[in-house]
Amino acid sequence: MARTTGVRIAHTGYEAYPTEVVETDDRTILLEGRLYDRRDTEAALENVAAWIDEGNIDRLSKWVATRDGEFLITVVDRSSGTTWVVNDVFGRLPTYRATIGETTIVTRELKVVRRLAAALRGADIGVDRLGLGQMLLFGYPLGTRTPFDEISQLPPGSLLEVEHDEVTSLHEFRFDRHENDGRSVSDNARILKDRFVEACRRRAGATETSIVSLSGGLDSRAAIAGYDAVLGDVGEGTLLAATSVREDGSNADEANVAREVAHSLGVPWSSYFVDRSERHREALLEMSQGMNTVGMALGLDFAEQLAADHPGATLVTGDGGDKLFPDLTPPTAVDSRTDLVETLVRTNRQFAPDEIEELIGLEPGRLVDSVGDRIASYPEATLEGAHVHFLIRERGINMLNHGEDRTRHHLWSTTPFYAPDLFAAAMACPPEQKAGTELYREFLSLLSRELAEIEYVDFGVPITSAEYRAKKFAYGWLGARPGLKERVLSLVRSRGEAGIHSRQLLAEAVADADGVGRRFSAEEVQRIAWDGSGHRPHQRYQLATLVAALDPIEPSPEPSIRSRPAVQGRH
Repeated sequence: MARTTGVRIAHTGYEAYPTEVVETDDRTILLEGRLYDRRDTEAALENVAAWIDEGNIDRLSKWVATRDGEFLITVVDRSSGTTWVVNDVFGRLPTYRATIGETTIVTRELKVVRRLAAALRGADIGVDRLGLGQMLLFGYPLGTRTPFDEISQLPPGSLLEVEHDEVTSLHEFRFDRHENDGRSVSDNARILKDRFVEACRRRAGATETSIVSLSGGLDSRAAIAGYDAVLGDVGEGTLLAATSVREDGSNADEANVAREVAHSLGVPWSSYFVDRSERHREALLEMSQGMNTVGMALGLDFAEQLAADHPGATLVTGDGGDKLFPDLTPPTAVDSRTDLVETLVRTNRQFAPDEIEELIGLEPGRLVDSVGDRIASYPEATLEGAHVHFLIRERGINMLNHGEDRTRHHLWSTTPFYAPDLFAAAMACPPEQKAGTELYREFLSLLSRELAEIEYVDFGVPITSAEYRAKKFAYGWLGARPGLKERVLSLVRSRGEAGIHSRQLLAEAVADADGVGRRFSAEEVQRIAWDGSGHRPHQRYQLATLVAALDPIEPSPEPSIRSRPAVQGRH
């Protein structure tokens, strides 16, 4: 722990967790995470501090916009105690901030804010009912909200001046321009392939061992192909593949395809049986405070086992592939912002607004209006571009980043898909080329024709086949009709262990939560737990997570932070 005038900086972590501290004559600079495209990180950090000191926001903005990395940089002026925080353009390391009385807290751990608030004021942070409603509606809050009053998320690509809680946006993407629409599919795929391989090259040398989390889908398949292509160029690193297998065997087909993908490249592959054990559920709830559903405790079990077998390794995922390559424009035509809001709610909702009113007493109109207000803040001039922005900024950053972040409690995790130059090139490709997986098929075939011709488990056929095109068309047609799609999928999906387990977990969460009556209707929660086929397991896991997470937290003089740096400022 370091102290400067009026500022206290604390760090916790495990041995392999990437952090770096640079001390200059008058500043302390801390880096959490990695800069993949800068060998001399000390010089890069000193430049960042100098630009902040000079007020050179233009230069800092250009640096952040092009920087390939997952990072949080903290700069402290030791004489004045003035503190700034800078994060990457995708907000890959979720960070929270709050001011409690005269104390400002910036931390990677949501539980730190809650426990310090309980210690400082003798009571837990309250609930942001609108943020809670958004989490029930979509599975994630919008913008900088959390389900807690007074606690905000740090926006991606931002500069935060801690003392005054002032945030300056350094970069914001917009998705209504397609500068690459003059190029053919094959030309665009070639450019993306080259940038993707380079992103893999930059990451492959970060640690001795890289483990690709391999599924039966396309994104992790691309990642292992990219790493396999470059690993020999970056030294004597080791490339492995691993797949999590549920104990009920429900994803056995996926594991079999993953094994075939790894075998085709000659990459050693391992399978790990995972479970949503009570220990992992409680650990995930403690770590994420509701920002990651306990249904994903499977992933925490997987990360824990990998870290035990390969300490210090980097886990490589396909995260972000689902944002770069699919057509993210609306599935049906939208003519107004009202149409766009209705489309987003209809195609992405977890619980209906009327049901949320029954659960927490939030008026449906206020909840739906908050979606429109959020869309109004986007920079796009087109409704189609705003739809893309929502799926990337809200779903991608506010939900999926939190999901990947749980892995970092045990080992570092990265993905090549969020390299800024690759991302920019992919989002500049026109939607017409992405429709029907055309661009992705060409891209993956350039990486490895052999991998492209292995079964895509979601469809049961390779993406190069005519049968895939027919199935993809039918799936897209259903996607524009979510009610019908859910009825069709309910006929073919397994009603297995997850359905029973999620019911039990939700019922137990109601029984165990001290504050459920103040936050939720216990009667409505019990109805959702035990109704017939009206709710899916992931909905019940989401609700159980929030019921448990919003239970009042006990004050603690020493918050137990397992694996995250935390920066706390006092003014």
